[in-house]
Amino acid sequence: MNDDRRALSHILRAGFLYPALFLFMFLMAGPCFADFRFAVMGDSRGGEDGINTEMLNNFLEQAKSNDIDFIIFVGDLITGSKHKDIHTRRLMKWRDIVERYDIPVYIVIGNHEIKSETSEDVVRSIFEMPKNGPLGLEELVYSFAYQNAHFIVLDTNLYNNFHRIGDVQLKWLKDDLDRNKKDMIFVFGHEPAYPVSGHIGSSLDRFPSERDELWEVFRNNAVSVYFCGHEHIYNRAMHDDVYHVITGGAGARLHASEEKGGFYHFVIVDTYDAGGYGITVKNEAGEIKDNFVVKPSAGVVK
Repeated sequence: MNDDRRALSHILRAGFLYPALFLFMFLMAGPCFADFRFAVMGDSRGGEDGINTEMLNNFLEQAKSNDIDFIIFVGDLITGSKHKDIHTRRLMKWRDIVERYDIPVYIVIGNHEIKSETSEDVVRSIFEMPKNGPLGLEELVYSFAYQNAHFIVLDTNLYNNFHRIGDVQLKWLKDDLDRNKKDMIFVFGHEPAYPVSGHIGSSLDRFPSERDELWEVFRNNAVSVYFCGHEHIYNRAMHDDVYHVITGGAGARLHASEEKGGFYHFVIVDTYDAGGYGITVKNEAGEIKDNFVVKPSAGVVK
């Protein structure tokens, strides 16, 4: 375990949560950068109590063995419920599973996290995320810096307002990007901007002009990748010089054949102090299903 990882594990409360003091003292500290590795996964819902525990444990174990510094989970942790007690119990069970692996985790809000007007408060009561988002959306929308990269989490599933970012988030996003001084920018949301499978028309594409405005912000600010889930597949594409990666394969019922990306998986991202990053996709057997490297000057190297 490297020094950054030791510090990360030491500072985290309960091995999972992110107090504001941690963000200030650790994530923003120090001018020296080093290679680091994070994982992205999403859509682990299913099973008897709202979670595909077998697949979730599989990918968490793989993340642990691959020396992941932290995980960003792109939504639909559970099968949501309109009954507050059931919803709360399932989210707490998911949290308890993840905590056992002692890997820091950031969560993204998915449509299954938001089933009633109380859902957002339930999420906040169970998970502590950074509080630097727009007023009223704290812990649901946020950003942080780590080494030479900037990370932004958006909420595509506001209560009674799915499939869009909205003016408040968009303004906050622009301001956040204006302040960013890091080399790489990774953005995360639950819904795809460009769905290809089970949620065409029920993702950010539902409002194409708003989606296009969001993507223009990404392009104009040199965002490296937008990671999302919602569709239970793996897919990568390039739209106007920004990668769009769908990783919704952590346990929910698959939306496509294996040839079309319908396989259980998670994503490993390696970032390099000299710039650039690599993406590796592994299935439940640990087999590599996709792998590519993006270099600052040379573009994609397969």
